[in-house]
Amino acid sequence: MSTDYSYTVYKDEHTTLKLNLLGIDKGISSPNKLGLSVFAFESKTGKALFNETLNYGQTVELYNYLNQVSIIKDSGIKSTGKFVESSDGMSELIEKIKAVDGDALNAILDTLNSEQKVTDLLKNLSEAELKSISAASKYVQYKKARNHLQELIQLDMAGTLVAVVKKRADLSDYAASQAEKIFQNWILANLWVFGIQYSKKHDVRQIAMTSEADILMESLDGFLDLIELKRPIEGEILKYDASHKSYYAAPSLSKAIGQSLYYLEKLDDYKLVVEKEYKVKIIRPRIKIIIGRSDSFTQKKFNALRMLNANLNHIEIYTYDYLLSCADKMLSMFNDDSEVEPVFTVIEQ
Repeated sequence: MSTDYSYTVYKDEHTTLKLNLLGIDKGISSPNKLGLSVFAFESKTGKALFNETLNYGQTVELYNYLNQVSIIKDSGIKSTGKFVESSDGMSELIEKIKAVDGDALNAILDTLNSEQKVTDLLKNLSEAELKSISAASKYVQYKKARNHLQELIQLDMAGTLVAVVKKRADLSDYAASQAEKIFQNWILANLWVFGIQYSKKHDVRQIAMTSEADILMESLDGFLDLIELKRPIEGEILKYDASHKSYYAAPSLSKAIGQSLYYLEKLDDYKLVVEKEYKVKIIRPRIKIIIGRSDSFTQKKFNALRMLNANLNHIEIYTYDYLLSCADKMLSMFNDDSEVEPVFTVIEQ
């Protein structure tokens, strides 16, 4: 039975469009002879309307182009009528991943229960695509954590933090019997919010001078810092002195500063012991106090806080709203079009 090398693409009562492979003799051809004729004629009279012939190279180019179009390449695709090229498929996937809940994404990945399946999947992804998937995964994780922090702040301001976190499954990772500990749990789970300042955390309980709400951190260059956590609900951290037209530290902030000064003194006293224990360097350690809110600050109040920070030695004061701003800034870097990829992950011990 002979093979018909002509194909009718389209036909109605007026026009017929056909394709015809040329240069095939008894099923045998060579590249220099093979061609593709595209022609049309009037259906009733047979009068020629146009005729164009593609050589072998042009025919291959046409085939390769059509083979890139996923809906043509895979005839089983029924969900879309769009011509989506496979080269753009990964970009589309990344956009979808950003909107997918982390638990749902994990459930999908759990279906890849074969190590060979995962290996085959990774082999088919380019380095750029792997980086894009990693970035998208981190974006989803960090965005979710940022929203959790905002909700924890709101719950603390409402006075329901401990009770609600205890009941909520999605907040269970931060659950504790004290509000300060809940915020500590969030910080420890999301050290990325500080960028790349720190390489690891240490067990603060081994130093008796600190409370459970403190976090002992090692900087990238091997020095030791302390993060002192208070609560968003501490009230105003700056008070206004109308007689002198200036701001001063409110009692809650003054108390935290005094406590930090005590820690600095003790760190100096325990310097040799701590350096030996943690294999770190203690040279003028810094303490970050995270306390209160700044969402209603005027520019003058922001200026006052900046001046206070500038004049405190080795003590820095941050509000929880500033922490949210840090998270937003880190998230915005995922949309940075620059070629330099920022490092977000903090390496924990």
